[in-house]
Amino acid sequence: MNLILTGILAFAAWTSAVELDTVYTWKYIDYAWPNDSSKVAAISAGQYNASNIILADLQPVENGLMFVATPRYFNNPASLSIVSDQTGDGGPLLEPYPSWDWHTSDDCTGITSVSRLATDDCNRLWIVDSGKIGDEQVCDAQIIVFDPKTNETLIREEIPYNLTHNSKNSSEGWLEIQVVKTEGDSCENVTAVIGDPDGHGIVIYNGTNMWRVENEIFAPNETDYPEDTVLSKEWGVSNFVMLPESFAVGPFVMFGPLLSNDTYVLKLSDLRSADSDITYYKSNRTLPTMVTSRSVSESGVLIGGYVGWQCVTCWNVQNPIALDYIINVTGNPSAQDTFAVKVVKGSEDGKDKYWQITSTVPKYTSSTLDVSVDNFIISFVDMDSLVNGTACEVQDTSSNRTIEDTNFAPLAA
Repeated sequence: MNLILTGILAFAAWTSAVELDTVYTWKYIDYAWPNDSSKVAAISAGQYNASNIILADLQPVENGLMFVATPRYFNNPASLSIVSDQTGDGGPLLEPYPSWDWHTSDDCTGITSVSRLATDDCNRLWIVDSGKIGDEQVCDAQIIVFDPKTNETLIREEIPYNLTHNSKNSSEGWLEIQVVKTEGDSCENVTAVIGDPDGHGIVIYNGTNMWRVENEIFAPNETDYPEDTVLSKEWGVSNFVMLPESFAVGPFVMFGPLLSNDTYVLKLSDLRSADSDITYYKSNRTLPTMVTSRSVSESGVLIGGYVGWQCVTCWNVQNPIALDYIINVTGNPSAQDTFAVKVVKGSEDGKDKYWQITSTVPKYTSSTLDVSVDNFIISFVDMDSLVNGTACEVQDTSSNRTIEDTNFAPLAA
């Protein structure tokens, strides 16, 4: 038994694994090309190599579409797509969104690279285009918001260059959307948190203005990870989730550097002004390994996936962060790591659904990805099936506790 698995088993209470329904499986990523010649041309130009494309995030939306992000760590054809109903030899074909034209322009009028996806309370799709291919900044970073029902572009804002990278090192920067909080009947009041895991900072967008925040806790503090992995890059702050009021009167935002075993929260109100003094709170419980992704339901059930372990855990935010309340809830018969998780309401029954991408990515390199085996799987299950009968099960109780009543304590200024 490896050390990571041993650590998590010691950290979390064990329950019988719940079987998820597999919806999509890929050996490698391919596209619904406009024609055969366009694919041949992309291969010849070095713009399509199936072994170099990573399925990094997913976002189901209410009209039944499944959005996926394939960031341009290498120069792949399209970075934002929907899963089409066509199938190729590698699996379901991706249809670039909103059209091929957005991904084939060479004048920065389209989309360059997207690594994470988010929606708001008005079911709008939010992305941040980092503008980077690998480490090269080829276009300006930008915020784009789409209406998935109409494919209309609702917001498109260029991010000022000085906000896109570390203030002390302009070579460090890779922006991605993290979480969006909206208020008002038309979601007119916005707080969007944009992570910079490479430059170890965050950018805040309030619908009008943007500003950058940097702090040492946004940087990684775990470096003992194999050199032949995507995660060997020193990724910092990531995995933001908006915690419901059942956690503590706030609301609060939870986050942590990707290469870290620490977890932090801060008050959302501290992010609503560029002049705010932000108070950071750190959990007194250290995780046994790094979190690849986390998501939380409106009812307060948080799901987390980990590096190096083929399982996810749940935690009801009303409970203490303690052994008896962190529950292992899924197994993974494909022996893949859980790389991305999302909790969304079903478009038909209105019930919470848990979605995940499991992947070989944490041990991925461009030279060793085996395109003859299943490398990416998207699956889902009803949240009720996942947590009922466990300590994560939702209780019909209200909470008016403060942050002082939790396992989180303020850091010294």
